[in-house]
Order: sequence, then C-alpha cells, then structure tokens
Amino acid sequence: MKSDTKKYYKIPQKMLEIFLAHGYQELRVEDQSLFDPYYDSMNEHWSANTSFLNLIGWRDSYPTYFKIAEGLLINITYLNTEGYPVAVPFVGNYTEEKIKKAMQILKEDFAGFDAQLIIMDVVPWMLPYYEASGIQFEIEDNRDYMDYTFTPEQFLAGMDTQDDRYRYNYFKRRFAYETEEITPFHREEIREFMEREWCGEKTCEECHCGCLLRVIDNLVPVFDKIRINGILVRVEGKMAGLCIVSCRNGLGVYQYKNAVNRIKGINEYLLRESFERYLQSADTINYTEDMGVENLRYYKEHMAPAHTLLSKLTLTERG
Repeated sequence: MKSDTKKYYKIPQKMLEIFLAHGYQELRVEDQSLFDPYYDSMNEHWSANTSFLNLIGWRDSYPTYFKIAEGLLINITYLNTEGYPVAVPFVGNYTEEKIKKAMQILKEDFAGFDAQLIIMDVVPWMLPYYEASGIQFEIEDNRDYMDYTFTPEQFLAGMDTQDDRYRYNYFKRRFAYETEEITPFHREEIREFMEREWCGEKTCEECHCGCLLRVIDNLVPVFDKIRINGILVRVEGKMAGLCIVSCRNGLGVYQYKNAVNRIKGINEYLLRESFERYLQSADTINYTEDMGVENLRYYKEHMAPAHTLLSKLTLTERG
C-alpha cells in the first residue's frame, strides 16, 4: 500500500461528551430497525450518502450520532476529513412544521457545540422545506458530488448498448468464472482483493473521502444483519470483482463496485447480475457520485447516457 499523506481528525473527547450531553448516541448496526420507519415515510428518494448503509459503511470517516427528540429523528456527523460537525439531512416525513422544529433543535445543539450549522447532502426536493424553516442559508451545489440516477428502463438500455452487450457476452463466453453472494465469511478474501487491486494502484491521498478498506471492514461482517446484498466473482479460482447494492422503498443503490478492469466484460457482468438479482423492484437506480474523478465521471456518464444528475446541496447557516 502506498503511503498515507491525508490528515484525519479524530473527534475530540470534549466534543463527544457535548454530543452525549445533548442526547445523541453513536449509530450502531442494531439501530436499522429503529431507522426503517423514518426512511419509509420520506416524501421522495434521498441521496446515496443519506442511506443507512452508507452511514454504517463510512462511519470511520464520518461517525454518525442520532437522537429522537419530539418524535423527530435528528442525525449529525463529525467530519474526520475536515475536523468539525455537520448535520445529516432529516430522515422522516417532510412537512414545514417538522422541519422548522428539527432546524430549531439543530440550531440550539450546534450553538452548544460552538459550531456553525451546516447540513450536507440535501437533495433538491428537500430545499423548499429548509428555506421555509426561518433560518437563512448559503447554498452550495458541488458538481463533483452529484449522484447519477436512472429509471430502470434507462439503466437497462444503457446495459444493452451494442458495446456493453458485447463485453458482457464476451466475459460469459471467454472466462471460467463463478459467482457467489457475499457473506460475512468473505471479509478476508475481499480485503485481500482490495489491498491488491485498489490500494496497490492508488495513494491514500486519492481516497479523499476515507479508507475503502475500512468500509469493507464495516460492511462485510454485518451482511447478515443489515439490509444489504452483494456478489463476488472469481475468474479461474481467483477473486476478480465485487458489487454491493441496497434497495429500500423503491430506491436501488449501487453502493460499491470494484473489479480487475483488465478482465474484459467483468464490470458489465457485475452491473447486470446485481440488477437482475436485487434491483428489479426499484423504481429509481442510483449509481452514486463520481467524487470528481475524471475517468469515473466519463464511465458513469457513458454507461447509460440517459441519466439525471441528482444535486447534493450543502446548506450553511448565514452569520
């Protein structure tokens, strides 16, 4: 693995104590059943970053804390990559009254944290509710962090273009492969694969959102405990790729995919196989963001040309 030059900030003990004093507790895998009714009552779909699976997977970089106050689920996180707390979009049914109440709670809490109120990963349909809350926000829309979203028809059409169909069929004809559904027992095999195929090619600085090995460590051991699915593929007995997805309330998300790209057609196989196994009930497919990586952006834009970029807004309280 290449050297880690990125600085991460551990949450100060004093700030953690303040979080706890304000009634927050650290998010655990076991809390999914508590969160489910709130996700189910959302007015429309949310960003991939707001999903429960994402909060668990990236908890080393963005440890999440929550509380239920006046029947509202309030989430905050500490940005280890930046060194300050932010709020996560409200999870639950959006009404002007609820958002006003939630914003008042957050405003008071962030004053107690001695921090500016910032809400990350707000998607456009949520914005009018926050703007009606009585709090004045500066709004930032960052192109590098938009999610790529598709209807199932658009996604299937993208996978069925002549080139993609050729690569998919080439992989199935050319290679001796086997496919397994991921279980907690695959952790070491997947970790070794990631260290070889990802860390061996990247510097830690390039993983500017945090360590993907830690994401694997957070997700794979709990595959039997949270609502998550995935496949791994071996070619000639050696692991060559994996894909992790989730589907909740009509929102199908490709949470993570990695493969040996020199094996022609394996990416097309992972996409199609995961869709056919797990995402056919979805009415929206979220292929997540490109994180500002040019090659990844090109791939996602051309994978299914008919797509929608889902803005993820950052709201910063003025003053």
